[in-house]
Amino acid sequence: MTTVNLTALRRDIASLSERNALEAQAPRSAFGFGDRSLDRMLGKGLQRGALHEVFSAKMHDAGAATGFVIALALRSSSDQSPIVWLEEDFAAQEYGFPYAPGLKNLGLDPERLVIVRCSSPQDVLKAASDSLGIRGTGAVIIAPWSNPKCLDLTATRKLLLTAQQTGVPALLLRLGAVPIDNSAVTRWMIRSAPSQSSGASAPGHPVFDTTLIRNRQGMTGHWILQWESDDHVFRQIEPVSGTVVSTPAHRPPQTRKSATG
Repeated sequence: MTTVNLTALRRDIASLSERNALEAQAPRSAFGFGDRSLDRMLGKGLQRGALHEVFSAKMHDAGAATGFVIALALRSSSDQSPIVWLEEDFAAQEYGFPYAPGLKNLGLDPERLVIVRCSSPQDVLKAASDSLGIRGTGAVIIAPWSNPKCLDLTATRKLLLTAQQTGVPALLLRLGAVPIDNSAVTRWMIRSAPSQSSGASAPGHPVFDTTLIRNRQGMTGHWILQWESDDHVFRQIEPVSGTVVSTPAHRPPQTRKSATG
């Protein structure tokens, strides 16, 4: 786990990519969740070269939303490709700094993570665009705080187009924020959920209460998902009936927002 400035970003990713070049996988057009039923509902999963947006339902769900984003990054990238994490300088004061043992528990080798701390949301977006364009990047987690004015339709459209051109997933982590209209292909609302003990009072796998509230390519729905970090797969542990519906991409943002309940 490395914290770098913008000028060192390209060098660090290039170094990690060269080290793991022999193990890199060919780019994939989509990535699944590892759960056959869910992947079938979503048409084999999520578009890889796209912008996906993740919100925490409440302030205390920030950890769950962050864990879900990390899991998506792991699902969407090869085993050794670097994952770039972009955030504003003061983010650690609000939600803490990524903790290496915690990352390992989620299945992420801290050595794969390149952290870039930026002084402004504009710098976060610029670094995101640069990172998506660097060959060998596995995934880019973009975490501007709250609802900055610069994160508008134009900016998110640029991120989407860059992700489409490079095939690198752009994962927009929205902490302290509310949904607004933008160019994200999917929008997720994440809540904390109790884990199931693995026995002898030992902690279980992380569990996420997930609601896909927008999907420009098809279905939306609500699922309780368990993340199995050893295998990097999600499993449905509590199927929720009557929640999957078809959502047209042009539905106005007010209607989509109400779907969160």
